[in-house]
Amino acid sequence: MSGDIQQKRMTEGKAHVQAAEKYMKTSFFKWKPDLDSAASEYTKAATCFRNAKAFPEAKDAFLKAADVHKQQNSIFHAAKMMEQAGLLCKEFSDVEGCVNLLERAADLFHQNGTADTAALTLDRAAKSIEMNYPNKAAELYDKACSISELEDKSRQCAEFAGKAGRLFVKAGKYDLAAEALKREIEFHHQTENFPMINRVILGIVLVYLDNGDPVAAENFFTSASNRGTGEDEFIQGADELIQAFNDGDEDAAREVLSRPFVKFMDNCFAKIARSLVIPAGGGGKVGVVSSSSTNENQDQGAQLTDDDLEEGGLC
Repeated sequence: MSGDIQQKRMTEGKAHVQAAEKYMKTSFFKWKPDLDSAASEYTKAATCFRNAKAFPEAKDAFLKAADVHKQQNSIFHAAKMMEQAGLLCKEFSDVEGCVNLLERAADLFHQNGTADTAALTLDRAAKSIEMNYPNKAAELYDKACSISELEDKSRQCAEFAGKAGRLFVKAGKYDLAAEALKREIEFHHQTENFPMINRVILGIVLVYLDNGDPVAAENFFTSASNRGTGEDEFIQGADELIQAFNDGDEDAAREVLSRPFVKFMDNCFAKIARSLVIPAGGGGKVGVVSSSSTNENQDQGAQLTDDDLEEGGLC
C-alpha cells in the first residue's frame, strides 16, 4: 500500500472515531447516546486503521466498539469485536494481549450461549502460543474442553483434552498431564474410539514410568485396560513394559520401546520412550533405587538413541 493511500485510510479512521465520540455525547436536548451509530463508527474506524496497517489504533477502535455493544447488551457482537482486537495483537507481536483478549471474547461467547464459538476461540488462542507457552496453551485447551463438555461434544472434548495433556507432558507437568489424558480416554469411550483409547493408555503408562512411579502405572493400567481392546499392540505393549519394569528386565523393556508403533506415537510420548531409564536387575518392584546408585543405574539403564526416534505426531 502506497503512503498516500495509507494516510488516506488513517484520516478516514480518525474521522470515524470523531463521529463515534460525537454520537456518544449527551446534551440538554439529547439525553441518551446513540449507541448504534457509535458502534458502527468505531467498527468503520477499526477497519480503516487495519487497512492502513495501524494495528494498535485498530485494536483500540475494536475494543471501543465492543464496549458500546456491551452497553447495548449485545454480547455476541461485543465478543466478535473483542476477538478482532485480540487477533490484531498478533500483528504487532503482543502475544499476551492476544491471548487475554481472545480468552475474554470466549467468555462473552459462552455468556451469550454460543459455546461452540467460545471453544473454538480458546482453541485459536491456544494454537497461537503452544510452541512458546505450553503451560498456558494447555490451560486454554482444558478450558475449551470443559465448555464443550457442557454441550455434550464428546469428540471435540477428546480433542481438546488430548491437546492439553500432550502439552502438559511437554511442559513436564506430569500430574496434570495424566489427569487430562484420562479425561481424553473417557471422552473417547463415549464415542467408542477404542484405537485412540489404546494409544492414550500406553502414553499414560509412559508418563507414569518416566515420572518414577511404576506402581501408579500398573494401577492405572489394571483399571483402564478394559477400556480398550486387549488384542491391540498398544495394550499388549503397555502390559509387557510394566512387566519388564517389575522384573527389572532391561532387554525386554528395550525391545518394547523400540517397536515401530512406539516410535510413531505422538512426539511427547516417543521422546519419553527414547530417554526412559529402565533400572536393571533385582526381580522386585522397580522404583526403589537408592540415591547412591542413581548414577550407576542411569549408565546401565536402557535408552533408545536419537536415531531410533523418527519425529512426528502432535507435540
